Amino acid sequence: MGLTGLSNSLLSQADAGYRFVAGCLTVAGREVATAAELELHGITNVTTVAACGECRKDGDCFAPLTTAVSDCKCQCAAGGHGDVCVPAPVPAGPPPPPPPPPSTPPPPPPPVGECISDMVYPEVAQSVGGGLSWLCYRNVTFSGGGMSLTVLVGVMTGDVANVTFDGCTWRDGAVLLLLGNAYAAVGSLNVVVTGNTFYDALLSPEGVFPPRTNITISGNRFAVYEADPSVGLGLRGPSCVAMNGLAITNDSAV
Repeated sequence: MGLTGLSNSLLSQADAGYRFVAGCLTVAGREVATAAELELHGITNVTTVAACGECRKDGDCFAPLTTAVSDCKCQCAAGGHGDVCVPAPVPAGPPPPPPPPPSTPPPPPPPVGECISDMVYPEVAQSVGGGLSWLCYRNVTFSGGGMSLTVLVGVMTGDVANVTFDGCTWRDGAVLLLLGNAYAAVGSLNVVVTGNTFYDALLSPEGVFPPRTNITISGNRFAVYEADPSVGLGLRGPSCVAMNGLAITNDSAV
């Protein structure tokens, strides 16, 4: 057996001068047309009953700021806004999308003797090396035009500082910048970039490196994608090693 009304009144409290408009309601398939009929089904204290298809200022608009209704359109008084003359402006269009979820932060530097490994690195512009004597990345994928990893040799410390990139993948505009500094507070520096693959990415040793620096770049693959012009794609930038102002000093080798 279907419901034929409400178990509780919709209007639990009413002060003098209130207005309660109910309109175009059907109960058990039959239109309810009078206040008395509404009361039989638990809808009480109705001041106005609107028929189906009828447009009313007090039923379809915000009545205090509506002067009239014409062709079911509310005509607003001063201070009325939007289709129904509400007292505050209504933003046009759909609501703005929710903010994007926070990006995954990059991992902390690895302990000495260990590597950050087997992961997809977040697309960030990050500088690393401050106060460290050990940096190691193994089988890590770096990708995206916003991905730039800068190794700051000048802020590394220790009798022997080691920087290793082993078997990593760099793609889609990612950049690895090895930024030298002749006054780095390290006894010696070993930089090894081996077994990496660069797809449309850049490896750049740059600047002046301190004495007793050994830079080994070996067994890496540099690849360039060439898009098929028939599908409307342009050529991407080449992968390369760019040595900008590179200088090495006493007892060093590249």
